[in-house]
Amino acid sequence: MPPNPGEAMSARRLYPPQWRLACATLEAVLRAGAAADHRLHAAFREQRNMGSRDRAAVTALVYGVLRDLRRLQRIAGCSDANALCALQALESGYADVPHLAALGFAGAEAMAHRLRVFDPAALTPAERYNVPDAIYAYWQAELGADAAAALAQDLQRQAPVDLRVNALRATREQAQRALAASGLAAMPTPYAPLGLRLHRRVSLTALTAYRDGWIEPQDEGSQLLALLVAARPGERIVDYCAGAGGKTLALAAQMQDRGTLVAMDIDVGRLERLKPRLQRAGVRIVSLLPVDAAQVRVADFDAVLVDAPCSGTGTWRRQPEARLKALDLDALARQQYEILARAARLVRPGGRLVYATCSLLRAENDAVVERFCARHPDFLEEDAGAVLAAQGIALPGRRLRLYPHVHGTDGFFGACLRRR
Repeated sequence: MPPNPGEAMSARRLYPPQWRLACATLEAVLRAGAAADHRLHAAFREQRNMGSRDRAAVTALVYGVLRDLRRLQRIAGCSDANALCALQALESGYADVPHLAALGFAGAEAMAHRLRVFDPAALTPAERYNVPDAIYAYWQAELGADAAAALAQDLQRQAPVDLRVNALRATREQAQRALAASGLAAMPTPYAPLGLRLHRRVSLTALTAYRDGWIEPQDEGSQLLALLVAARPGERIVDYCAGAGGKTLALAAQMQDRGTLVAMDIDVGRLERLKPRLQRAGVRIVSLLPVDAAQVRVADFDAVLVDAPCSGTGTWRRQPEARLKALDLDALARQQYEILARAARLVRPGGRLVYATCSLLRAENDAVVERFCARHPDFLEEDAGAVLAAQGIALPGRRLRLYPHVHGTDGFFGACLRRR
């Protein structure tokens, strides 16, 4: 239960610089659509005088609001960033009424009163779990009321810290021992054979295992998507929407750094930022190219992975502010189909095509695959569960569906196709 907002709080206290930065960051997220993590990282770089505890307090306040935004908005009766931060500070024990007043928030007593008298029964399930009404209604219809509530509730929680062990540098056991030597307990992930899960958040760049290329941050679900490709040494493979390159690195390790691996993306700047990660991981087989580069020949690759741009509903634990974005699912589905159709041209006869998203919406997943198969009879769908079973992973199902409340991963979808 949250503390009584009128009573004295714990020893934790917000200082004026923390309060101002938290309110300014939340304002930028709510009004300008800024990404919270990028905004905070930029602010912390500018304010070098903030120590780790200061940064942790600011981050906790901002993300606390974002994970519980709709309920806090109902209590506050507004979307003012200062009022929302005040409510979060009262509930989390970072401030009491006199302390908020000392920080310069004039409405402290009013917010404390609203918090005391608010009736949680007045909330709809979508408000309680901080999900847009249309998305929550969709999940209720698709999954049922109980599963929709369990999924939405889990998406409010903080995601775990998952790592992928780079098999080019170390075994999982070696990486686990190296982390233990740094004072970190890391447990094997339930499904991904090279995954480790930390019990607390840390600065990875301070770890020798990270600097030596033994580990990379990657959600277990993302690791499983890369394994759907079933990449083998010596093959020619394309990561068509490579983004930051997490799956590119995973594929290179599967290939034992032998063969040809092309990382493509519409954002060439993101590909450039992948270069130091490739070097640290000891990967040499990757070429970085813009999407549809002329030098990439059609029907020339053994496998193509399409991790398509999507709503990102499966990643809301990590990016709670993504719930604020208006979604045009029809436009997204059209874009996803077009990307999949373009990428499919690169697959040789007998080659493999994997379609993946981090969405939990059928319109971006099954509907796109079914439309593609209907218009491309030269591609046949294969059993994704069988592809994983051949690698010792027990996740049966024709299509891979990962849910936070079921599997403990981010939400993901994957389908495996083969060209005749």
